[in-house]
Amino acid sequence: MDNSIKERVVAVLKHIGMNVNRASKFLGVPQRTLNRQVNEGGNISMEIVYAILNNVPEISPAWLIAGEGAMLVGDEAPKVCTIPFYDDLPLSAGHRDAFDPTREKPSAYISIPSSPADFYFPVSGSSMEPEFNDGDIVGVKRVDRSEGIVHGAVYMVVTNENRMIKRCYHDNNDPNLIWCVSPNYPSFPINKNDVCALFKVVNRIETF
Repeated sequence: MDNSIKERVVAVLKHIGMNVNRASKFLGVPQRTLNRQVNEGGNISMEIVYAILNNVPEISPAWLIAGEGAMLVGDEAPKVCTIPFYDDLPLSAGHRDAFDPTREKPSAYISIPSSPADFYFPVSGSSMEPEFNDGDIVGVKRVDRSEGIVHGAVYMVVTNENRMIKRCYHDNNDPNLIWCVSPNYPSFPINKNDVCALFKVVNRIETF
């Protein structure tokens, strides 16, 4: 191994707040061996590497061995996703234009760490309050209609004429019907054949 690993081992000792004598006992390696490799120009052996990884689990193996990423597991910068935001296409219980992502142009993009959403939309109106308030932004993920609706989950339902956010339920008597329910708007059924696209609401950004 190249000598740059020595600097990382020294950083680990600083991280755990121990000098070579205390660290050798903590890691279970001979004090003379650790001192020679850290302070006397010796190369860092795999014995020391394994001792650190076995006893200091928060140390990233990739960082310690190859200098890649952050020293501590979980400290790597999260992946940032850039998701289209359609500010001019709000979701509501009322009649709105439908949504076709192949034709609509986003008004902006939202950069957010590790977002599960495909698109973001603003919520319009009070039909879904208090769970979703007027002005909130919701992230939605496209789902295959053939997979079916999760009973009681919240969806963005797109028909030829409507684009709405609703909690959806199966009809107990007619398998072709979906009931669209919200706290402050009359519930109504729609036929599954009238659904052009279905998006599950996967997260919400509150606005104040």
